[in-house]
Amino acid sequence: MPTPRSALRRRRLLAPALAALAAAATLTACGSGDAGVSAADAKTQAADLVKVLGLTDGAGLGGDVAFKLGAALTLSGPSAGNGESMRNAIELAAEQIKAAGGPSIELSVKDIKGPDPVAAKQAASELAAEGVPAKITSMGDGLGAMLADTDKSKILSLDGVGGAQVFTKGTQYFYGTREVAPSDAAPGALEWFKKAHPEGRTVGLVGVDLGPLNAAIQADMKAKIEAAGLTFNGLWETVSPSSQDYASMIAKVKDNEPDLLWVAFGGAAPGAFAAQAESAGIKSELLGIEFTQDAVKASKGVLDSDGFTFAMDYFDASAPPNPLAKLFAEAYEKAYGAPADFYAANAYEETLMIWDLIRRVVAAGGNPSDSAQLKAALEKDPKFASVYGGDATTVGSLEIDLKTHGVASRPMGVFEYKDGKVKALATYNVGGREFRLAP
Repeated sequence: MPTPRSALRRRRLLAPALAALAAAATLTACGSGDAGVSAADAKTQAADLVKVLGLTDGAGLGGDVAFKLGAALTLSGPSAGNGESMRNAIELAAEQIKAAGGPSIELSVKDIKGPDPVAAKQAASELAAEGVPAKITSMGDGLGAMLADTDKSKILSLDGVGGAQVFTKGTQYFYGTREVAPSDAAPGALEWFKKAHPEGRTVGLVGVDLGPLNAAIQADMKAKIEAAGLTFNGLWETVSPSSQDYASMIAKVKDNEPDLLWVAFGGAAPGAFAAQAESAGIKSELLGIEFTQDAVKASKGVLDSDGFTFAMDYFDASAPPNPLAKLFAEAYEKAYGAPADFYAANAYEETLMIWDLIRRVVAAGGNPSDSAQLKAALEKDPKFASVYGGDATTVGSLEIDLKTHGVASRPMGVFEYKDGKVKALATYNVGGREFRLAP
């Protein structure tokens, strides 16, 4: 029998004009106040940003550069809240960068919907036609639908949502800037499960249907489950990324309940699934791959009453770990009236990465609108400032693995949402390195 749950299943403020924003094809963010930041606030934040990043005022900041930046975001469908958070953060960063004496960033935003493969490919085609040298992208570059065009058009692409999934490997202009969910988080999460529930043995998974990509992901997760000394019970049920009707899936879970059930959904979907699982009497230990307030709302009280456990690189806006994170969290909430989620944190971080690459190319006397030069600058030194890690006086560091095009290291852990708060149950790095249970 599955292990009974103990403290499980126990965001971003959407703008009223979300529908109109989602329908918009492009947006220009060039220090014009689009981010809801006053000129005075932008100036103060910019000065703080330059200080935190240890930069020197002057031409090296790229002030004479006009840069076209693309963004491929989920602005409609069940993941609309995620895309809106990212858009907000990119605009905020663009405002701060311009006010700091950096480049004017012309932002072209495309809606990849659920993501929807057709919309994702259309977004890739439109961004290529516009000649953007770089884009901030999501969902494993539209669940793989954009990858071919990303390389063909040589658009340097940073994905802080899906990361460098197994199916993105080999795409030369694609880089994942966060942990791969659930792959990178799995070793540490399974170690936590064994310590927290030593009687638990079997593991299953529910998630989104990625068609021909499913097999590689399943093989990767099965290997990690077996390496942890646990048993994959054969449960691997998926639904369309745009669906939140889990009735058929839950019926199959009830026929083969594992001790630990990985809930591999993003945005609001984990909450919707948890609510339906609760109603169906599922007793498996649920473990999500991410957490947002959208999920809390979609659970219709279930996450508040039962709690929710998840394993990821979680950004806690209420306790930012380093000076850059603190600057971002305070600026974001002031601009948008809501705490930043990890979608926003990652998009902000990526926009600063783009600025860093622009400065490097400018310093070398090159053309920052040439994607090949941006890529070469990244490969020469794959380390960047991060809102994750670090400490009260030291900015965190993000390092890209040039072989996998994912992150070489990333602070993450197992967390529990309960009574309106999130606390860490265990912390670790990619592959379960530096694992430790929280005090």
